[in-house]
Amino acid sequence: MDPQTQKRLNEPLVKPTGISPENQAFLNMVLDKVDRGQINLLMPSTLINHAIYDQLPPEKQGKVDFDAVNLLTTLRNIYDLWKIDKQPTFQIENMVHQVRVTKERLEEISGDVYVI
Repeated sequence: MDPQTQKRLNEPLVKPTGISPENQAFLNMVLDKVDRGQINLLMPSTLINHAIYDQLPPEKQGKVDFDAVNLLTTLRNIYDLWKIDKQPTFQIENMVHQVRVTKERLEEISGDVYVI
């Protein structure tokens, strides 16, 4: 395969209309918190709102800790993809939507336990 074709095949698909307004707002907020150091993509505890978390019973804290690891892994993947060319790809939109909806579902159960 010639190099030009290979290069084209390796480029992620970009959604021409961009991502939905709520997902874009969520993405911008996450990127800002990572860039300002409020979220460390290698420390799940930086996702946790300790004012709420510290009041939870130990079994709920364990669930929040476990979910923070999963959320942070996806946020790290989003951030890494975004750094490549800062374009709203289908993959980024899907992951942003997944994190946003998951976070909202988890907070319905435990309260506002995440800083995102």
